[in-house]
Amino acid sequence: MNGTTALHDIYDLLQSVEHYCYQVAYYVLGNESDAAAASEGALLALACDSAFTIAAAADRRALAKKAAVACAMKRARERCASDTPKELDPRVAND
Repeated sequence: MNGTTALHDIYDLLQSVEHYCYQVAYYVLGNESDAAAASEGALLALACDSAFTIAAAADRRALAKKAAVACAMKRARERCASDTPKELDPRVAND
């Protein structure tokens, strides 16, 4: 097996779980753009995971779900952190 064939094989495996990753991320986040970004992160993580490439189909789906949830939660945490209001001025009104 040469490098190009292996790359095509990984691509095919990722493509088989791409929609599922998006569905899971959308369920967690409830937002299309965040779900797309989270599923992209999940697919990148799966591409680097050697366990994903050698796993059976059911196990690959479980790994995809785990990666999608992890990336969705990270995205939600980042979004929540950016939405928190800054510390209020400690001075009291009519001071």
